[in-house]
Amino acid sequence: MSISGLPALSGARFIGARALRCRWLFFALIVSCAPFLFPYPAHSQTIKVGYTSKTLFFLPFFVAEKKGLYDAEGLRVELIHMGTPAVNLQALVAGQIHFSNINPDGIFIVNEKGGNLKAVAGVVNGVAYILVGGKSYRRIEDLRGTRLGVGSLKGGPTTLLIEYLRAKGLVYPRDYTMVLVSGGTPARLAALEGGSISAAVLGIPQADIALDRGFNKLGDVLEILPAFQFTTVNVDPAWAGKNRPTVVKFLKAHIRSLRWIYERPGEAADLVSKEMGIKPPYARRGVDYFTSNKLFPTDGAISLEGMKVNIEVQARDGLLSPPLPSPEKHVDPSYLRQAQNDLRN
Repeated sequence: MSISGLPALSGARFIGARALRCRWLFFALIVSCAPFLFPYPAHSQTIKVGYTSKTLFFLPFFVAEKKGLYDAEGLRVELIHMGTPAVNLQALVAGQIHFSNINPDGIFIVNEKGGNLKAVAGVVNGVAYILVGGKSYRRIEDLRGTRLGVGSLKGGPTTLLIEYLRAKGLVYPRDYTMVLVSGGTPARLAALEGGSISAAVLGIPQADIALDRGFNKLGDVLEILPAFQFTTVNVDPAWAGKNRPTVVKFLKAHIRSLRWIYERPGEAADLVSKEMGIKPPYARRGVDYFTSNKLFPTDGAISLEGMKVNIEVQARDGLLSPPLPSPEKHVDPSYLRQAQNDLRN
């Protein structure tokens, strides 16, 4: 007998017991470390999120990815670059992505034609675009009869361009033509530098970069559109309704990323510089512009006042017909409210 009162183990029996004990200790170690080794459930779905260009306008999604905010919610998220809002919207309708982060104008048009898409959160609640002309185009009048670069023929920055020029006396297509330049603001800046277009609306801070390179500031879109819902998080309710916990978790990470930008503007600028290839001074100027003008909504809310302006602009462009829909028709705030409540508790 051993001193514990149990029969002593000898030879192969002792070795077998020790091996069994080691296997149990190893198993216990794996179980205790599982949340860190395997942060997602084995059956978890990869959440596909579309964005148009790697610019400051989509910074919240890169913050959530790089700072582990999606991981903290147990989400496996894939950010997918899509060169135009139209492609992004088509992917959402086809079920190829789960979240489409574009201007809500496309949502209005799809829904008014019998579709059913919903905006569930705000991303950029306002405009941050400057109309920049080539080096030989110093006045709005100089653009008459020329080709302007756009990312799409309707919606988003194109709407801003058409509205601004209309306010200044130039009407499309009577006074100028538009050519598609896929790839967002960086691509339009490249086209401007290459001389293939006369002007384009450029987002902050690329507009600052262009002006410092000798291009001409022709106007600030904010002048004529002080209220505008530029970008929203959009979903197909058929998928979102069946995956409500996932949508809420995604929006919780989204809200936390928006707050993080305001709380750590220096780190946010560093991330912009690293991820988007923008030199640090311009990255910081861009972050400061967005935060000082409160373009990122800290609670993730959508501006219904801004959405109303979007709808009115679409009507002026002939894309929507009376009677005009209310903004609320295209918004489902229930997911965001739940995310906000979860973060408060």
